[in-house]
Amino acid sequence: MKQVCALLLLLASARIACAQAPGVPVYAEGRGARPNAVLMEQAKKLQGTSELLSMTKALEQAQRTQCDIALPAADSKPLTARERWQRARMSHLRVGQLYLCSKCDKWHLDLSGGYAITADGAVATCAHVIAPPPNMKEGWLVAATEEDVILPVTEVLACNVGTDAAIIRVKPDKPLTPLPLNLDVSPGDAVWCFSDPDGKRGYFSEGIVSRFVKRSFMTKKEADKLPEGTEVPKPVWLETTTDWAPGSSGSALIDQFGNAVGHVSEIQTVLEGPLPARKKKSEATIIQQLGTQMVFHQAIGAVEVMALVKIP
Repeated sequence: MKQVCALLLLLASARIACAQAPGVPVYAEGRGARPNAVLMEQAKKLQGTSELLSMTKALEQAQRTQCDIALPAADSKPLTARERWQRARMSHLRVGQLYLCSKCDKWHLDLSGGYAITADGAVATCAHVIAPPPNMKEGWLVAATEEDVILPVTEVLACNVGTDAAIIRVKPDKPLTPLPLNLDVSPGDAVWCFSDPDGKRGYFSEGIVSRFVKRSFMTKKEADKLPEGTEVPKPVWLETTTDWAPGSSGSALIDQFGNAVGHVSEIQTVLEGPLPARKKKSEATIIQQLGTQMVFHQAIGAVEVMALVKIP
């Protein structure tokens, strides 16, 4: 009898210890969590064998405005909540740079988001995600899967800095889970985002499309550098109530069918009062002093990714 009770207690403890469903990851956080250390080791090994795309070469290739790839057709079968999470997670990649810092002379691995759009390695992300960090001495483009496997970025297929959209090619260790692109979206439609806001891995949030906006992504300073007479691009933006933060850039915004309707680009904070003179105060300090009324979450529409692909 005692053995039976002990066995039941052991089984009950096992059930309590495993709170999540089968196949659901539990992400490590806190002082002992160093996921980038594993990725850094892999990335430096690939860099040592010349398997990574240098930022010098990436910037040259980023002048390409279109690429020739075959995109999957949009899906129309509604997914369950778990199926949406699973598709968003499996299509998600982290994209960024392995680089040597010009300030501290140390190696850094700076990753944001991206999402597969073909099974053989085409990945969409933000143009600003593949841009070199300001403190980069030398660097290479990399991508990482949800299973913490570094994938070499082999090519920048197409890029448009003015619409904050880019398509890169990675060398996958197995077929990727691509997201079809969908342009049939309306305010009120439910959308979801799987990303890593502020380094918090695997955050899945839900919201709705609030409105569409057409405005410039470039600052006035950036626009002034364009050749005289060049029209400043004004991409189509989706504003949503879905949550994300710095680190989420380039991550897909999906609909109920598991199609990508856009990707994370910006957030804008509405403050309680007028913005004061900076006087060497950081943006975080100003926001804390004034208080936040509202945060706009702005995604680049899938139409801007579609514009990077040649129409057959």
